[in-house]
Amino acid sequence: MMRQFLAIATLGLTTVFTTPAIAQDGSSFAMILPTLTHTDPLSMMLDDRESQEAERPRRASRRGVAFDMGQQRPAPDMSSLRYAPSKARRSANLATFITKTRAADPKGAADLRKLFAEGDFIEKIGALVAPQGLRIDNVADAYALWWITAWQAAHGTNDTPSRAVLGAVRQQAANAVVATGEIAHASDAQKQELAEALWVQSALIDGAVEQAKRDPSRLRAIGDAVRQGAQGMGLNLDAIDLTSQGFVPVGVGQNDAPATTPEPGSAAPYGALALAAGGMGIGGFLMLRQRRG
Repeated sequence: MMRQFLAIATLGLTTVFTTPAIAQDGSSFAMILPTLTHTDPLSMMLDDRESQEAERPRRASRRGVAFDMGQQRPAPDMSSLRYAPSKARRSANLATFITKTRAADPKGAADLRKLFAEGDFIEKIGALVAPQGLRIDNVADAYALWWITAWQAAHGTNDTPSRAVLGAVRQQAANAVVATGEIAHASDAQKQELAEALWVQSALIDGAVEQAKRDPSRLRAIGDAVRQGAQGMGLNLDAIDLTSQGFVPVGVGQNDAPATTPEPGSAAPYGALALAAGGMGIGGFLMLRQRRG
C-alpha cells in the first residue's frame, strides 16, 4: 500500500519473514493472518472486545437483525470517526500486542518489542500517510488503509494507489463506520484501540509483501494467508476489484456503479463491499466472527 512502510515496518522484523525455519513451519504469518490464528494485532483486539461484549446483552445488530430500512435516521455525524489519541493508551495497546504475540510467536514478539522501542510507531505511520490525506486519529482512515493493504496483498502487490482510488475507499470506509452505532458510541479508548490495531496490521502486511517480492512462492503464500484471514471475517477479497470508484464487485466496470447495495446484516457474495455499503464496521467484524465460531 505505502512502500515507505518498509522503512519502519521491516527493519525490526526481518527475521520474522525471512528465517528459513520459520518460513517452513508457517509461524511467520502469526502477526499478519487474521482470525484463523487470532495472533495478529487486529484479531487480538477483536477477541478482547468479544469477551467484553459477552458480559453484556447483545444488541439487535449483533444478532444479525437487519436495520429497519424505513426508519428515518439522522444525517451521519462524521465527527464520530475521530478520537483524541492518548500516548499512555498507545503504549498500553502496543504492549498488549507484544504480550499476546509472545504466546504464539516469541521471536516475532521480540522483534515487535524492538521495533516499537525505536520510537512512536503509530506517529511514524501517521507521518507517512498524511500526504495521502489520511489521519492517524481517524478510525475510518485506518480501516481504509487496512482494507486496501489486505486486498493488494491477496493480489501480490503493495503499490501506492492514486489519490482518487484512496479517496474513494476512504469515503466507503467512512460511510461504513459512521453507519455503525458501535463506533459512533465508542469511547476514545476503544476507537484508538481499533485504529491502532488496523495501522499496525497494515504495516506488518505491507512489510511482508515488500520482502517477498523477489520470491513468488513466498508472495503467494502471504497473499493466501491474508486472503484466508479476510475470508474468516466474511471479506472475499477475490470477489471485489479496486477501482477509481473504490471497491466494486468483480465484473463492474470502472465507470459503473454497483447495481444493488446489500442491506445491513444480509449475506452478500462480495463481503468486503457489503461490509462498507452495509455499514457493519466493528459490530460487523464481531458479528461475522461470532457466526463463524
